Amino acid sequence: MRPLLLLACVLAARAHGATPEPSKGCRTGDLAPAVGERQEVAGRTVLLDTPAAPADRPLPLIIAFHGFQSSPDDLRAGTNLAALTRSQQAVVAYPEGHDGVELLGTRGRGWDLRPDQTTDRDFVRRLLDRLEADRCIDRRRIYATGFSNGGFVASLLGCQLAGRFAAVAAVSGALDLGACAPSRPVPILFIYGTGDRVVPADLVRGGVDWWVARNRCGGSGTAEACRRWTGCAADVAACEGIQEHRWPSDATDRIWRFFADHPRS
Repeated sequence: MRPLLLLACVLAARAHGATPEPSKGCRTGDLAPAVGERQEVAGRTVLLDTPAAPADRPLPLIIAFHGFQSSPDDLRAGTNLAALTRSQQAVVAYPEGHDGVELLGTRGRGWDLRPDQTTDRDFVRRLLDRLEADRCIDRRRIYATGFSNGGFVASLLGCQLAGRFAAVAAVSGALDLGACAPSRPVPILFIYGTGDRVVPADLVRGGVDWWVARNRCGGSGTAEACRRWTGCAADVAACEGIQEHRWPSDATDRIWRFFADHPRS
């Protein structure tokens, strides 16, 4: 890595308490931007947004999971996560779920829900390996987010792949993960609404309570726009609004601020 660029990256990362951990894909040269570029990983479509950047500059990576019977294109269009490639020099990948998921009384394309399910865990491992080899990724700043069924799997992967993800944000989807045992405490943000008739707020609150317990939080949530617990081994925040089943207009900004504050130390 170029000395001045390395120094800039190190100083920026240290401001958040972590020195960059460059992936195998860091090399000399420059990388062209990707705008909704389609790739295939393990038989699934993945959309990719990346900024133009020196190939030796480690960038944060966000994996974003779509809802049940939806698609990477729909999530990309409805979240404005792609804007983070420009404003925050982040890489954003939108993978496709797998067929045969049973949810809402039907079967379709979606994601795992329970700790005993490992199809998506294994796929996401391969996806991360691929992206870390192809791009210059800061392995201390790899994050997961998702909407609805994608929120469920983001929370699940926070447990199953705690060693890979620095932090997680689940929008309109999460549940109690039972006996799942993360290898380390993982910071997590929940965004959901009491008007949601698809994923009831009580179901998400069960997921919040599970992470509060797993992250060994000592104090009850503080009364803010987003409730935050105290004394946690890793931060837990829950933003409960009145919205229905949707990605709120301010969700992307909230998620990025949370991610930026939580590199893997």
